[in-house]
Amino acid sequence: MSPPLSIQIVTWNSAAPIGACLASLAAQDRQDFELLVVDNASADGCADVVEGWLARGLRGKLVREAQNLGFCGGQNRALGLGTGEWVLFLNPDAELPPDFVRRALEKLAALPPQVGSAVPRILLPDGRIDSTGLTLDRYRRVRDRGQGQPSDGAYLEEEDILGGTGAIVFHRRAMLQDVAVDGAALDENLFAYYDDLDLALRAKLRGWRCRYLPSLVAVHHRAARNSLRGMPRRRTRGSEQALTVRNRLLVMAKCERLRDLLRDLPWLLAFELARLVFLTVKAPGALRGYTGAASGLRAALRDRRTILSAGRRA
Repeated sequence: MSPPLSIQIVTWNSAAPIGACLASLAAQDRQDFELLVVDNASADGCADVVEGWLARGLRGKLVREAQNLGFCGGQNRALGLGTGEWVLFLNPDAELPPDFVRRALEKLAALPPQVGSAVPRILLPDGRIDSTGLTLDRYRRVRDRGQGQPSDGAYLEEEDILGGTGAIVFHRRAMLQDVAVDGAALDENLFAYYDDLDLALRAKLRGWRCRYLPSLVAVHHRAARNSLRGMPRRRTRGSEQALTVRNRLLVMAKCERLRDLLRDLPWLLAFELARLVFLTVKAPGALRGYTGAASGLRAALRDRRTILSAGRRA
């Protein structure tokens, strides 16, 4: 019998924060979940830390990859191994209260079948908001809703939203299978960054809903090393910026309807021109994102035909 929940953690040199994350899983008062950890060839002993927790009784499976698959590749690898009806993407620098899994499964079981994703209320360690879901403006900038704001009295209503950050988000496995392109739920060409928006937009196009559940609260330390952090600091920063530039454009090419792009074209062009000038002066290394978008455009347009031709579910 399949477990009701698969918890998936993708790591990259995350030895420092992952212990607290795994401790919070070991302390859950409901343990009928499967844990899948995919380590992207960490060089800091992260996989050994995970092995230590498994040896001490935490039930789960560790997959040691020989190369860095990125966030997208790591999550896809875990998806191929898991069987839970619901999947929790969990960053290694997140912590869950002891009743989180139990209360989450109760809430998820009550959701209507057209809800494909669910987002908890994610706080920073100091109590401020980290994310209550994703928002997208007319410039196609994706943001974490409420980030940095005081949490008292804010974002306490359950509601439908666009999507959730990949740091802590629930997805129905049926939804992930439904929106997959060539068998992959996450686009491995993106590697990391904007992958959560890409998934949210594809789900929305297919008619899936995303529900914000503020009664579920988790903590995100924002301390994990992402898929690029094995690089020297300066190179890492440039690579992050280049990927965000590239992936924003590729997600637009893949998932945006032409009428929506044309409607917002004046704002998009103004933003892109301003950004180009800024990056040329302040971060010239990020300009690689434009050449990267150009080289990835053919694959994005191929995926676009698949995504948009699928239409909405009946």
